[in-house]
Amino acid sequence: MNIKAVQGDLKETEYRYIVEPCFEGLEFQEKSSGNNKDTLAKIGFTGKENTHAALPSGNSVRIYVGLGKREKFNSEIMRRSYSRAVRVTAEMGAKDIAIIPPAMENSAFETAYISAITLYEFDTYRAKKRKFAVENVYIRTDDVSGLKEGCTAGECTNFTREMANQPPSLGTPTLFENKAKEIKGLQVTVLGREDFIRLGMGGIEGVSRAAKEPAKMVIMEYKGSDEKPLLLVGKGITFDSGGLSLKPPDGMVDMKFDKCGAAAVLGVMKLASELSLKKHIVGIMALTENLPGGNAYKPGDILKHYNGKTSEIISTDAEGRLVPSDSLAYGIEKFAPSRVLDFATLTGACVVALGNIYAGMMGNDDSFMKELVDASRKTWENVWRLPLDDDFKEQISSKVADIKNTGGRPGGAETAAAFLSNFVGETPWVHLDIAGTAWTEPTTPHVGYLADGATGFGVRLIYEYLKQKQ
Repeated sequence: MNIKAVQGDLKETEYRYIVEPCFEGLEFQEKSSGNNKDTLAKIGFTGKENTHAALPSGNSVRIYVGLGKREKFNSEIMRRSYSRAVRVTAEMGAKDIAIIPPAMENSAFETAYISAITLYEFDTYRAKKRKFAVENVYIRTDDVSGLKEGCTAGECTNFTREMANQPPSLGTPTLFENKAKEIKGLQVTVLGREDFIRLGMGGIEGVSRAAKEPAKMVIMEYKGSDEKPLLLVGKGITFDSGGLSLKPPDGMVDMKFDKCGAAAVLGVMKLASELSLKKHIVGIMALTENLPGGNAYKPGDILKHYNGKTSEIISTDAEGRLVPSDSLAYGIEKFAPSRVLDFATLTGACVVALGNIYAGMMGNDDSFMKELVDASRKTWENVWRLPLDDDFKEQISSKVADIKNTGGRPGGAETAAAFLSNFVGETPWVHLDIAGTAWTEPTTPHVGYLADGATGFGVRLIYEYLKQKQ
């Protein structure tokens, strides 16, 4: 699908389907649409938020997008309203869609971005391909650079979704390694099992013992400046059976999505490369399966991590904090980053607390967390700060090791973050638990831009954060 800028009017003789904004009270942005006011009123369309109406208009069909009350209009209303209108138009069988963006800041970026992510479907392995036949989206704008930027951000979000959606036998650590090496401008280093043993990375080594697919730590460096890097760490459990602490079948079916953190980091690195960002970013993906087997790590084991700390294994299904721990400690020692951010589909407890609407945010730096909250307000990716104090750290103390890998059900999201805090030292650090937001569930908000499957959570969020730091 191509997204193109069109300067000047969208002529009905040239475009079959034209999407156009309308505020509540039939307040049109285009003066010519006032002629349709009576007809729209008769069919009950008022411009109410998240509604649409299709009317024949000359040789074309006008799809009016309801944006609600003008004084309450914001970027998220735009995203939800336009995504529904674009989806409806696509479902009409449109091959080409022309769009008149709403008058707002960054309208070209937002319209291109939302068009790209709305029309994504995971159909890689379907004999009958996607239901959308859209080949071209034409957006009326003079802001060609903003449109291209939005296209790229959308494409990298979709790339992240595609990687996260891969079935477990195909979405392997090796696939992630190969995709990282295809991205231009990255210096890629890969550590394997022998390196884990040599370097004392007991977390990822322990979890990967029964894995059929070779575990990997893929380290990507993008150097668009000489500043200290931002370090991004992504949990990449390419399939999580729970190990010997086996999950029930119903809890296992979606565990191909336990690699969404790694997919988000890979998507950010691709975006940095595609847009030639003047930033220094290091991304680490900690990638392995978590499977049972005769050589699997066991409850009661004690693992020694890269920074020398030891952890007692209470449950092998609490592997998600063991794997990134070595990546955090190694990345901080090797690259001396200014800040560290990790993405992990870490706990069901975070989903219980925040549903499928917010990612849980914890860390050791208030200003860093505030900046991420500010960035999240410009995207659809919501974050909510959860507490992380010494009482949670006490909850994971062990009698036989430095820490244990679970503190029980109470405060599960916080104790998981408390575990990770042992591997960051004094470096400003934020942990995002994206277990509830990384893929869609029945309780995920029904917005037109999130198709079934992985959401790509985190890519746009980090891009907005990086833009704030310019």
